[in-house]
Amino acid sequence: MPDAGDVLLCDFDGFQPPEMTKKRRVIVLSPRSRTHFPETLLVVPVSKTPPAPPLNHNCEFRARAYDFFDCRESVWALANMLTCVRTGRLDRIRINGRFTGARIRAQDLLAVRRCVLHAMGMQSWRQVEESRGAGGS
Repeated sequence: MPDAGDVLLCDFDGFQPPEMTKKRRVIVLSPRSRTHFPETLLVVPVSKTPPAPPLNHNCEFRARAYDFFDCRESVWALANMLTCVRTGRLDRIRINGRFTGARIRAQDLLAVRRCVLHAMGMQSWRQVEESRGAGGS
C-alpha cells in the first residue's frame, strides 16, 4: 500500500481537460494508515512544464534532486491539481528499465503539503483554527 511521500505513475485516462489527462508521476499525500476508503489516495501531479509564473501552490524539484525526476531540468508539483484517484490507476515508476520504489524526503513532502494549503486559499492550518474561533465550523 502506498504511503505519503511515495512517487508513483498515475494513469489519468478518462479525465477531461482541464484535468490531468495522461500518465504522469504523482506524489502521494495520503498516509498508509488510512481506514476510510483505503482503495483511494490523494495525489499531487508532477509536471515538467514550468508554471508561468510559479505561484505558492507550485513546488519545484530542481534537476538531479531525485533520480526518479528529470535529471536535466526542474519538475513541478502542481498542488492546485490535487486529486483523489483509485489505487488501480497507480503503478511503480521505472528507473533504468526496472520498477523501483520512489519517495521524496520528509521536508519536501512538507513543502508539497504547504503548497496544497495555498491551493486551498490558506497560508497554514492555523487559519482553520482561527476560522473556528470566529464562528466557522
